[in-house]
Amino acid sequence: MEEKVDRRVIKTKERIREVFIDLLAEKPIKSITVKELSERADINRATFYLHYEDVFDLQARLEDDALEQFENVCSGLNVSFSDEEFTEAFIRLLEFIRSNGKFCTAHIGVNGDRSFFERLVKVVTDRCFDREQYTTYGFTFVLAGIVGIVLEWVFAGMQETPGIVASHVLTIIRKLQA
Repeated sequence: MEEKVDRRVIKTKERIREVFIDLLAEKPIKSITVKELSERADINRATFYLHYEDVFDLQARLEDDALEQFENVCSGLNVSFSDEEFTEAFIRLLEFIRSNGKFCTAHIGVNGDRSFFERLVKVVTDRCFDREQYTTYGFTFVLAGIVGIVLEWVFAGMQETPGIVASHVLTIIRKLQA
C-alpha cells in the first residue's frame, strides 16, 4: 500500500524547489547556502535537512526528476520519423521545456549544470536521430545547430511557438540532407 504524503511536505518541497531555481538563476550553486535558501523559503534549516543532504543533493534530485519527465515525453520516439512525426515530437519536447521554463533556463544557463544539459541532449539524440544518415562531422554540425536554436529560443524568452521553432529546425535539417 502506498504511503500517503502530507500536503504540507509537498508544499514545502515545492517552495524549496522554487527558491532554489530562483537562486540558481542569480548565482552559481557553490554560492548558494542552505541558510540563504531556508530564509527565502521561509522554513528552518532543519526542515530543509529533513528532505535533502545539501544544495547539491537538491540539485541532483531536481535534475533526475526533470530528466525522468523528459524521457517520458520522449518515450515512443524513434529515428525513422516522417517530417510530420518529427515536427510533432519536437513540438512535444519544446512544450516540455516551455512548461518547465524557469527550471530549464536556470539549469542550462550560466549557473546551471552542464552535465544535466548534456544528459538532456543525449536523450534526444538517442531517440530522434539516425547517426548513420550523417557523417560524424555532419551529425555534430546538425546537433550543434539544433542545440543552438533551442538555447536561443529559451534565452530569448520562448516567444515563438514550439511549432514555429520545430518548423525552422526541420527546414534546416532537410536543407543539410539535400
